[in-house]
Amino acid sequence: MFENSTLLSRLKERGKQMSMICLMMMSFSLVMAQERQVSGTILDNETGDAIPGVNILIKGTTQGTVTDISGDYQILANPGDVLVYSSVGYVTQEIIVGNQNLAGNQNTININLSPDIQALAEVVVTGYSVDDRRETTGSVSIVEPADLTAVPSGNVEQQLQGRVAGVTVITNGQPGTTSQVRIRGYGALGGNQPLYIVDGVPVQSTDFLSPDDIETTTVLKDATAAAIYGARAAGGVIVYTTRQGKKNAGQMKITYNGMVGVTTPGPADDKLSPALQAEWTWNAIRNAAINNGTTPDFNHPQYGTGQTPVVPDWLLVGPDAGIVGPIDEQAAAENYNVDFDAGPIYNVFRANQAGTDWYDAITRSAFLQRHNIGLYGGGENNRYYIGMSMQDQEGIVKGNNFERYTMRANTEFDILPGKLRIGENFQATYRRITQLQGGGGGAGSSDDENLILTASRMSPIIPIRNEFGGYAGTAAPGFNNPRNPIAQIEGDANDQFFEVQLFGNVYLEFEPIEDLIIRTSYGGAYRNVNGENYNRRQYENSENNAAFS
Repeated sequence: MFENSTLLSRLKERGKQMSMICLMMMSFSLVMAQERQVSGTILDNETGDAIPGVNILIKGTTQGTVTDISGDYQILANPGDVLVYSSVGYVTQEIIVGNQNLAGNQNTININLSPDIQALAEVVVTGYSVDDRRETTGSVSIVEPADLTAVPSGNVEQQLQGRVAGVTVITNGQPGTTSQVRIRGYGALGGNQPLYIVDGVPVQSTDFLSPDDIETTTVLKDATAAAIYGARAAGGVIVYTTRQGKKNAGQMKITYNGMVGVTTPGPADDKLSPALQAEWTWNAIRNAAINNGTTPDFNHPQYGTGQTPVVPDWLLVGPDAGIVGPIDEQAAAENYNVDFDAGPIYNVFRANQAGTDWYDAITRSAFLQRHNIGLYGGGENNRYYIGMSMQDQEGIVKGNNFERYTMRANTEFDILPGKLRIGENFQATYRRITQLQGGGGGAGSSDDENLILTASRMSPIIPIRNEFGGYAGTAAPGFNNPRNPIAQIEGDANDQFFEVQLFGNVYLEFEPIEDLIIRTSYGGAYRNVNGENYNRRQYENSENNAAFS
């Protein structure tokens, strides 16, 4: 009786397992039955021609396909999936896959895409001509004016970063710095900077422009688009046109654009504490000895010579380093001297056993503001635009500041209405930058040891200042050769760069027949630059400069 009961239980359990397997197979078959092959043809809504290369993507996934030369496509999708149809120059469409038009496992969806009239009618300024995008065969990109004002910078070229395919902008983040712009990479060993055209006038830099005064920005990226400029356009061309008034605009209109904000430096990389730095210094000595097959030689001017490093109390007292325990502070005060003219240098400073955050010491939350007022209008035979702007921006590194003030006046007058007109574009710019790091207008900061790099190299055990308010530094042996960045910032407090620029052109346009404009233009620029740079004589570093300059 017991054996029969056990056998019955086993049979029931096996029946349950078989039922579960059958149910899972039915569910799997149901899911598989839902997925269908969607196919169709995509045509131009205006011409009826097939459109090859249309992207079809299941929304929210990476699953997709493209149409062939005949405009046909196939894709696996489930009812309820959203198919996104997109192609350059056409309006994107979204279609939900349903159960209609089923033929076996087929779901036919034919699409007619409409041309994107707004995109194709976009004005492309290529130099001596103004075309619609649909008529332009070269590689050309347009940047919207709003994109140039989205992020504050000291140079409008920095706003192109990430907004134009094939254009790379390399900058170091200092306000007012010069950037390196590359269009489609490096084409030569030298002279890879693009050619800049502002209102038809070639210029070397666009740092005088206010982003609020720019009407259009066109990037000419290939030889066909930039051919009219010859060899100068080997690195590409960036064409700027500035704002103009409108004829018959009625009363003068006033616009204001402003921005106020704060730039934060972000967190620094984690640093070892002074105790951990001493421990890892010993680990480095030990590991080097193991690799060389020798006995570790523990010897450091600050951490001693024992098997375990000892963090000192004083890093430097005159000629002595790595002192553990108290010192004669009165004698140290009497001997203290950081004036080369008064005798030998006798610096005195403790070990900062809590650790110095050098990154926090040199950075700040930086305030910025930018304001622009535009006045524009026009009558039956004239138009005008006047713009005034200012930008005041602090850098995240203390001491670095940027100021720019601009005034622009663009006017145009008809001499013979509809036939002959004369106009001018004029701009005056004043720029002031303090403590800009690196040569070449700041572009060379990566070639030098800038303050961020210096701060990362400074040991946290070194304090910012010595016992008597002077500077501490790597004059205490054992910490290589970085220089106290706070001493550099305070020593460069009067370093500044001034620039005044005048830029403009006068043009005459003759339109003998509609859409044929003969234009002559004469332009020029004036630039006056003045800089002040000072170097204090240093005493706190392991490698000091030799004299004041």
